Amino acid sequence: MRSSFRVFVLLLGLGVPVLANEPVTVSVAKLKDVSLRIYGFLETDLITDSRQGFNESQANTLVPKETASGGGALNYAGRHYRTQMSVRQSRLGLDLTLPEVGGWKPEGILEIDFYGNNAPNTQPGTAPGTQTERDFFNNPAARIRHAVLFLSRAQWNFKVGQWWSLLGWQTEYFPPEATVQATVGQLNNRFPQARATYSRAVGSDCFAQAAADVSRPAQMNSGSPAYHGGLRFYSEGWKANETNGPAGGLKPLSAAVSGVLIPLASAGLTNPLGQAAAFDVFVPVIASRDGKSKGNTLSFIGEIAAGSGIGAVELPSLTLGVPGVTAAAAGSAIDQGVAGVNAAANIEPIRVRTFRGALNYTFPSPKWAAAAGYSQVEGRNLDRFSTTAAIANAIAPKLQYGFATLFYDPFDWLRLAAQASQTRDTYNDTANRYAYNNRLQLSLFFIF
Repeated sequence: MRSSFRVFVLLLGLGVPVLANEPVTVSVAKLKDVSLRIYGFLETDLITDSRQGFNESQANTLVPKETASGGGALNYAGRHYRTQMSVRQSRLGLDLTLPEVGGWKPEGILEIDFYGNNAPNTQPGTAPGTQTERDFFNNPAARIRHAVLFLSRAQWNFKVGQWWSLLGWQTEYFPPEATVQATVGQLNNRFPQARATYSRAVGSDCFAQAAADVSRPAQMNSGSPAYHGGLRFYSEGWKANETNGPAGGLKPLSAAVSGVLIPLASAGLTNPLGQAAAFDVFVPVIASRDGKSKGNTLSFIGEIAAGSGIGAVELPSLTLGVPGVTAAAAGSAIDQGVAGVNAAANIEPIRVRTFRGALNYTFPSPKWAAAAGYSQVEGRNLDRFSTTAAIANAIAPKLQYGFATLFYDPFDWLRLAAQASQTRDTYNDTANRYAYNNRLQLSLFFIF
């Protein structure tokens, strides 16, 4: 293990370039002939928002109102700009592939970024202090994105560890944006899970996949994990390019359905069950002429999802203004966005419906690409949580989001991007019916 560590440190210290097709082969005590691939990117973002409500990722965070709920005093954050410059989304991954053993092909991925929970550092025995902007942006905390073991054999693949959610077949249908995702209405999350996937050909160039998993509980005191399942069909005979942040490439025509069951528990007589389903498509509107060239291709990416209990779990930061459930109300706390306390004082999952669509065109010179899209979130049972006027005024039953992005790749390892977007939230508050945020972002990705 020490020899492997010295090899890794030497590579980083000397700055030796390691490309995807040039793996480093190392041997350690317990894992012989390991193929190590180092990958990732360095990202620098310059972001300007017209409202002071977001960090690098907007997700489904509500836009601050211009005045206090019900009118009256001005809300400073709802009337002033914010500018950020950040490298926190930069990423480093280690992909370890082992030789086949008894027909099984093992692979492990450990991936980190620097977008972690930046709680203030304190000396032992002292009270926490206020987080400074300097430390938040200059000394960001590392976090685990992925820590997963893959085991493949014939038509089967098994995943155990932290990986993308199966709801929405993430990341196959992520929007073609440069901004730090997730964005409004986008199914986007990673969590520990155990998943089995079965794939088989159903034609000369058509394939089908079926997958199911058990995953981290949305509420650990529910006593039950969450359950996902899905079906996906794709055709390798019809492809188009998609550009997504630092990623992208030719993707096949595909359609997928997926669903989730989210058991919850409360101190009441009933234990509610969150549940949702999603339908996703990737359509090469103008397909690659030879299945290899990215130039002059146009793709459409679409997603529709509906259900309950997926706020914060599958839709990051989505609360729609509904207060969180405290331990006193439920017998144990439930993350805000999953459920609320209705007028009958019962725990009830928050119902939502989302849809989004985007077009992504890659120019005849594939160094250039452009994209535009729209998404929307609607709360379906929010009136049941309006137990007071203050809560009712804070609830936003509709979120809308539109974007336009331009990408330029001067080299294979360098991508420049510019994006403009607008978020409009519709509140119940008659004095603040609409709240807007306009975002401009410039990004540089050094990809390795």
